[in-house]
Order: sequence, then C-alpha cells, then structure tokens
Amino acid sequence: MSASSAPLEPFRTPLLNGLRQRLRAGLDPNFDFLAFDAVPWTTPRRPLCRARVALISTADLHRRGDVPFVSLETPWGDTSFRVIDHGLPEAELALDAPYVDDKYIPRDPEVALPRRALDELVRAGVVGSAAARHYSFAQGIVRPLPGLAVSAAQVCETLREDEVDAALLLPTCSLCVQTVAVLAREIETRGVATVVLTNTPELTERVGVPRAVATKFPFGAPIGDPGHRALHVALLRECLERIDAAREPRDIVESARRWRRD
Repeated sequence: MSASSAPLEPFRTPLLNGLRQRLRAGLDPNFDFLAFDAVPWTTPRRPLCRARVALISTADLHRRGDVPFVSLETPWGDTSFRVIDHGLPEAELALDAPYVDDKYIPRDPEVALPRRALDELVRAGVVGSAAARHYSFAQGIVRPLPGLAVSAAQVCETLREDEVDAALLLPTCSLCVQTVAVLAREIETRGVATVVLTNTPELTERVGVPRAVATKFPFGAPIGDPGHRALHVALLRECLERIDAAREPRDIVESARRWRRD
C-alpha cells in the first residue's frame, strides 16, 4: 500500500496539529499522518450472533515473563505485539511495566482489553464466541510501516488458527488511533472483518478504515471508565454490531455513550 501526499492545510482537530508539530520538531521533520485512497473490505463470514471475536489493543499489555516492549527505547516505536490468552488472570498481567499508562489501565485492564465484557455478550447471545487469544501492541508508534504490516500478517496467522471472524481494535493514545487504523486495514486485507474505536475520528477517516465507532472518551480508557462494566458491555456491543450493520468502507458512526454517565 502507498500513502497519498499529505494536505498542506491544518487539521480541524487541534490535537492533530499540535502532535504533528511536536513530532516534526523533535523526531522527524517530515512527519505526517498516513492517508490512503482505497480502503480494504471483508464481508463477514458469519452474523455476529455466530461470530468469533478477537480484541486488539495498544495498551502495552503482556503477561509477566514475556519479552518486554521496547517502546521507551525506540524513538520510532515498537511495532511488535504480545499475545494475551482470553482466560489469563488479571494478576498475571505486567500492569506495573514502566510503559503501561498508569491513569486507568492498572485500576481496570478491561478499559483497554474488555475480555469480561466480551464474555457477557457471548452469554447474552449477541456474539457467538470469544477468541482463545487476543493481542496487545505498544503505544507511541511514530513510523507504523512496514513494521505493523509484518506484525499484522503474523497476527492473522493465529486469527485463522483460532477461526476468528471479526476483530475489535482499541487505541489508547493519540498515535494509537493511527496504529489501529493501519492494523485494521492490514487485517481486513487478509480476510478478517474489523471495527475500530476512535476518539479522533478525523485521523481515522484520513487513514481510511472499513468500520469505526467514535467516542469522546479520554485516552487510556477506550471502552469506558474503570469499573463501569455496564458501559464497557454497551459500547463493546455497539462497536461489534457495526460488523453486521456497515455496508461499505469508511463507515464511521458516533456513539451516544458518555464517559461515567451511561
């Protein structure tokens, strides 16, 4: 895939203008966010009520004893990933790793990797089943390609082994919005339907994804505030229902869910 040339005019979203300026000043004078003309599309193999769903987060999560991420030592970003078993106890997650955002995730990892909320949707018959394995990427990836394309291909191998039909991607930082969009494109190209959460829809639209749900939630807790399981379940359901409802690429809808109120 080749990115199109970047527009000269500033973004509508002040966050994007500020982030681009900081990255150009501090890391890469030619930095710009990716933009693609064509968007891949995979028709879901099964309806959501029979689909197997995997979660992909950019929360730097991994099991204790796994090889650590090197995002703090790599200016351009760590594009590797770690596998999180669906049944892995929370106590076995390395939530005290120095690169894990400590504002929300250590209090409740569900805010970034909602495995228990997914279980509730399975029990309710909304989703067919949860995948045996989920995936965690690092925050702060400045140069996503070609590294994310390589990692996405590896993830897709295990998605196929686990007979996964759909994947939800959850960003936890400003650059992560671009990361999950790139991953969604790569995964969709390989035959798995995707939907992404975003709190910066202008960037998601620019990169170009098949399906997305936009919120106004703060970075670090894409599915809702810690301990708010009802909100996690409701927003997770809203996202996954786009798998059935969307009819064409660049389907981006705004959620009515509100932080700490629903």
